[in-house]
Amino acid sequence: MKRLRVRKLKFWSQDYLVYKYLWRDIEIAVKLGKGFLYDASKKIKIIDVGCGNKPYRDLFYDCEYTGMDYSDEGAEPEIIGSAIEMPFDNESYDMVFSTQVIEHVIEPQKMVQECYRVLKPKGVLILTGPFYWPLHEIPNDFFRFSRYGFESLLKKAGFQGIEIIANGGTWAQIFLSISLQIPSYLFPLRPLSNAMGIMMDKLFYNENCPSNYTIIAKKHF
Repeated sequence: MKRLRVRKLKFWSQDYLVYKYLWRDIEIAVKLGKGFLYDASKKIKIIDVGCGNKPYRDLFYDCEYTGMDYSDEGAEPEIIGSAIEMPFDNESYDMVFSTQVIEHVIEPQKMVQECYRVLKPKGVLILTGPFYWPLHEIPNDFFRFSRYGFESLLKKAGFQGIEIIANGGTWAQIFLSISLQIPSYLFPLRPLSNAMGIMMDKLFYNENCPSNYTIIAKKHF
């Protein structure tokens, strides 16, 4: 995926059918996560791992938000650091937020373990990653994850209370695949493909092959 700056759905866009569902579910997950952590006496402390240009920062307007990325080239982090060796003490953050990053990490289990390490007790992880998406940010594109792959990574790291949300269903993913292949000179076909994806997903919804998953998991002790 391209590194985002702002979240703005465009019905004629090739990637409309991924962001329509991904952004919706991220917003739901953030609201739930903040609800779990709510304490009127203090702000929730959040680290955005792989923050890029911080397209989700507005969701954390009422929190103490920090962005981390492996480089400041094409990104706007406050902290430069690796997702598999985060430059933070144990139990530093109330929430770890990381979206569409884990597929680019050569050791995803280490990343998830680091997320667990830097979370405070009862902290929340919000994580997203693809099940279907074309190669991108080549050559640093290593993995795709099923819901069971994500569940395994998270349980091995110690997370509990794991909720995995499919971002749209199989039909949305099928028409997303079509939209991504429509060349620019056939531009008018993209809204038609997107509309068909929405309609078919509503009529014949199943979660066997979504484009992405959004996960909420908790550190309990």
